[in-house]
Amino acid sequence: MELFAVSQPGLEEATYLEFQELGLKGTKSKGGVTFSGDHREIYLTNLWLRSANRVLLRLCSFRAKHFAELVRKAAKCKWKNYLKPGVPVKVRVTSRRSKLYHTKAIEERIYKAIEQALGAPVERAKFEEEGTSVIVRFDRDACTISLNTSGAPLHKRGYRVVETEAPLRENLAAAAILLSGWRGEVPLVDPFCGSGTIPIEAALIASHYPPGAKRRFAFQEWPTFNRQLWEELLNEALSSAKVPSVPILGFDIDPDAVSAAQKNASAAGVDRFVQFKNLSFPDLYFEKGVVVTNPPYGVRLPKSNVVAIYRRLGEWFERSFGQGELYFLSPSLSLAEEVGLQVEAVTSFSNGGIRVTLYRATK
Repeated sequence: MELFAVSQPGLEEATYLEFQELGLKGTKSKGGVTFSGDHREIYLTNLWLRSANRVLLRLCSFRAKHFAELVRKAAKCKWKNYLKPGVPVKVRVTSRRSKLYHTKAIEERIYKAIEQALGAPVERAKFEEEGTSVIVRFDRDACTISLNTSGAPLHKRGYRVVETEAPLRENLAAAAILLSGWRGEVPLVDPFCGSGTIPIEAALIASHYPPGAKRRFAFQEWPTFNRQLWEELLNEALSSAKVPSVPILGFDIDPDAVSAAQKNASAAGVDRFVQFKNLSFPDLYFEKGVVVTNPPYGVRLPKSNVVAIYRRLGEWFERSFGQGELYFLSPSLSLAEEVGLQVEAVTSFSNGGIRVTLYRATK
């Protein structure tokens, strides 16, 4: 099977690193990692990938210039291996530079083709997360049909029980940590922890706990779902978990955020491994350590306040670590440079509709 792990643009390297650490072969490309495999690889990647959005299965590809041709060829895809009556289906279509360009009309023909293949009516889902998501892409009359094997996006780990304002998605937090190279060897600190996503993801990484262990996936509804294989892989993953050997700390000036972080860490099962405190730039010292954080961008605060925060961040980092690395998100280089250290860009991506860069500074 041809498979594709979808990454947010700018985070492909993080996902590629995960493939290497899982011992899986993949090819990095724009938007993710292409790889080959069977049920085992589908289950493993959904269970373990921290930075990806979803895992797609390339079901079939063909050329079509007419609707009758589309229905005839789409009906020949191996739908019976992945769809069954009673499981809702959501079809999503994009088309560019193709004779078949009306996405709603293409969507209707795909539903028709699925019904022909299954010999039964198909229940239509309102949202992708409700059942099986079918992704249809037309480009210059070439049609590619893929299945979303994940269901709900992979960042939905199931532990975010309390939200705060402008939370960082779980997969974005994990990607920043992975790109920092931190794997639990030295202390990790987040002085702007918010609802705790970065420290929680760090604890999951350091404890080698699979991020998908507490949720369901679309592939579990397939007629060909191998329950025994899935349970073997899940039990093997859980048995590899360990207790982190270094401090993982989260701080925030907002007491409500700290309360949310503690509840989320408990839901994730890592509350024993993470310490959260209601402090701003706490007094601490580590001979070696890593800071991964998401400071304010200046969207809701005056620019002068945000500049002062970045300057304090740099000063606090300098006095708190003998040797260390600081990784932080910022919407602009000029603001990033206010930390008072030499910074270099690691990668850029969108966070909540704002283009941000992950910067690195060392001491």
